[in-house]
Amino acid sequence: MSLLKKVVTALVITALMVPAVAVNAAGVNSVTKTKIADANVTVSGTSVSYTGKAQSPQVAVSVDGKTLVQGTDYTLTVTSATNAGTYHITVVVTGIGHYEGTVNKTVNFTIAKAKQPVKNAPAKKLKVKAKKLKKKAVKIKLKVKAKGKKKYKSKSKRLKVNKKGVVTIKKGTKKGTYTIVVKIKATKNYKARTKKIKIRVR
Repeated sequence: MSLLKKVVTALVITALMVPAVAVNAAGVNSVTKTKIADANVTVSGTSVSYTGKAQSPQVAVSVDGKTLVQGTDYTLTVTSATNAGTYHITVVVTGIGHYEGTVNKTVNFTIAKAKQPVKNAPAKKLKVKAKKLKKKAVKIKLKVKAKGKKKYKSKSKRLKVNKKGVVTIKKGTKKGTYTIVVKIKATKNYKARTKKIKIRVR
């Protein structure tokens, strides 16, 4: 083949390829992204109890009934909170991938006070022998552990308890089960609580 024919052939092949490339490029550029502003943003879990850890509400995003995937279709920014209280939480959904734009939504997020944990001395340490009380009064130190301030009160005249939780069982107290009531005040994150402690004279 002569040099002239080779040149002509190369030009023809190049001319045929150009439209195909142009069509492919046009196809890529013709992809349109869905605006995330049209999404349905559902926020749940807006009422929880204190755990000591940071918490935030749950967020679900959907468009035309299709549930979107976080990290693939959108990124999520949501404020968290730790202490008990009511917060104004802002949820920001930003489209990625086939989605674009941003949605902002503000909701009330409530963290309720938790039940206050209370620990006291083992039952075996709250037992006194009656024969020991025949000679003298006996004292027992209540080891109550709680978050709030404690206030003690005896349900029997035979037992006295001071503000430090030291119980004095009077001399001559008969066999039976006696009750000390401990009232524990609420704190920032825990509810108030009442605890009954049984002291057994046997």
